[in-house]
Amino acid sequence: MIVGAGAIGLLIGSLLSEQKHEITYITRTTEQANNLRHNGITLVQANGEKVHSRVDAFVDYGQAPTNALWIIAVKYHHLQDIKEKLHALPLSTPLLFIQNGIAHLQWINQLQQEQIYIATIEHGAFKENATTIIHKGIGLTKVAPYKMTTNTPLDMTILQSPKFQIEFVEDAYAIVLRKAILNACINPITTILFIENGKLISNKHAFQLMHSLFLELQTAFPEISSMLTFEHVKALCEKTSPNKSSMLQDRLNNRQTEIEPIVGALLKLATTRDKELPLLQTLYQLVLAIDEKGEPHE
Repeated sequence: MIVGAGAIGLLIGSLLSEQKHEITYITRTTEQANNLRHNGITLVQANGEKVHSRVDAFVDYGQAPTNALWIIAVKYHHLQDIKEKLHALPLSTPLLFIQNGIAHLQWINQLQQEQIYIATIEHGAFKENATTIIHKGIGLTKVAPYKMTTNTPLDMTILQSPKFQIEFVEDAYAIVLRKAILNACINPITTILFIENGKLISNKHAFQLMHSLFLELQTAFPEISSMLTFEHVKALCEKTSPNKSSMLQDRLNNRQTEIEPIVGALLKLATTRDKELPLLQTLYQLVLAIDEKGEPHE
C-alpha cells in the first residue's frame, strides 16, 4: 500500500512492481486513481527505456488492504490530512514513513501501530504526469525501525533489488538527521537561485555558500561528523547534477515547499541546544518569502 502518488510514491511503486509485489495506491484525486488503474505506471529510466507496471489505486481507504505494508509517501504538511485514516488502521498494520526533514518523527509518536519504520531515499525522480515518473538517478534507501512493540518484525529484505538498494540500520533519528542536513545544504540554495544541483559545484559563489552552510550546521549538530562530511554533500550534488531539487520543483509548480519540516525543524532543534544558525535562518526566511509570494520563477 502506498499512500501518495507523487514523484517518490510512483517511483517506489514502479520499482517494487518490477519485483512482482502487488501495489495499491491511495491518491488524493479520483482522476489519478482512475489513470493509475487503467494505465499503470510508466517509469522512464536514465537511458530512456520505459518500464510499464500494473497497479491498483483508490481514493477510498476502505478499499485498501490492511494486511499489507503501508508506505506513507505524502509530504509532511499532508500528514495531518490522513491522521484519522492511519489511526483507524489495525495495530498490526506495519507503517513505513518516507517524509523529508525531521518534523515527522514527533508527529508519528501519536500512532499506536506495532511496527513503524522510517526510510530516507536518495533516488532522483521527477513526476512528468499522473502516471509517468522519470528516474533521474539510483540512490541508496536507508530503513530503520522507529517504534516496535512486536517480536515479529517485517522482513524488509523482500523489497531489495539492484534498482532499489536498501541499507538496514538501527538508528532512525540518525538517518533522518543526515538526510535533513543534506537537504538543508542543497534545497534552499537551489530554490532561491533557481539552479540545478550541479550548479552548486560549478558556481563558485553557490559552492562557497553551501560549504559555509555545512560548517554552520556542524556546529549545532556535531554528531553528524561520523556519518556525513562535506565530501558527501558534494558527491550528491555531482551525482544528481542535472536534477532540480524537490524544493525547487515545488517552486516551479507553485506548491508549498517543505522548508518547515526540513529547515524550520532544524532551526528549532538547534535552539534547544542554544545554537544559532544565522545563515540557515536567512535562507529559511527567503524561501518562506517565496512561498508567500506564491508565484513560480519566470
